[in-house]
Amino acid sequence: MEAMIDLFLGLERMSPGSQETTAGAFQIAAQDRDIRKVVEFGCGSGISTIALARLSGASVIAVDNSAPFLSQLKQKVERTGLQQQIKVQEQSMDAAWPEETQFDLIWSEGSAYAIGLENALKRWRALLPPGGRIVLSDLIWIDPQPDAEVQDFWKNQGETLRYRDDTRKLFVSQGYQVIDDFVFSDQDWRNYYQPLKTHLPRWKSMYSDAETAGIVDQMFQEEMRMYDQFGSQYGYAFFIAERAG
Repeated sequence: MEAMIDLFLGLERMSPGSQETTAGAFQIAAQDRDIRKVVEFGCGSGISTIALARLSGASVIAVDNSAPFLSQLKQKVERTGLQQQIKVQEQSMDAAWPEETQFDLIWSEGSAYAIGLENALKRWRALLPPGGRIVLSDLIWIDPQPDAEVQDFWKNQGETLRYRDDTRKLFVSQGYQVIDDFVFSDQDWRNYYQPLKTHLPRWKSMYSDAETAGIVDQMFQEEMRMYDQFGSQYGYAFFIAERAG
């Protein structure tokens, strides 16, 4: 984990995405809603946090359990002059909140997998009033019959990929009504992998533990190979939903 944090401290983006994709999901979530209070889980170094604050004009609490990433985010908040809008909070995504804490919007981009999608939906529902909205991205299968090799890869990574309809059903089973969903573009993946591909060799040569650096490098090289070969069979998707009842 220490090596992964060190690697991504040198990168702007920690998962596929773009400013346009973030804005598109927010616009859907903000329809017919007054968004004043937002919590973002798994904010990392804050590429989505800054975008959310600017898009919404709302008060944003950015949550992550990595102090180095949050330190970077605090620097970004100061540089952008958003100190009055953004509060940085170091805690686990599944930590308990004070009773009666509620938000107009919950945001989780490329991070809910860390505590499990079902667990995240179950725990976070209490933080929304009826009609309060959640925007969450997760890996899904796109191809109805993905190759065994890519299935085995994600299984070995500890990732649970569902089909789009199954993810929608999971939201419903946890007390949400799905408003919309959409799959990330190929450009969103390039925004993530191209800088990573450039940064990895330099990081590997400089990291203090050569053996660990080699393992991390091999893992990401294999992940990028999977996308090059099987990227049409899976992808990230944003799901926009609201608390029902």
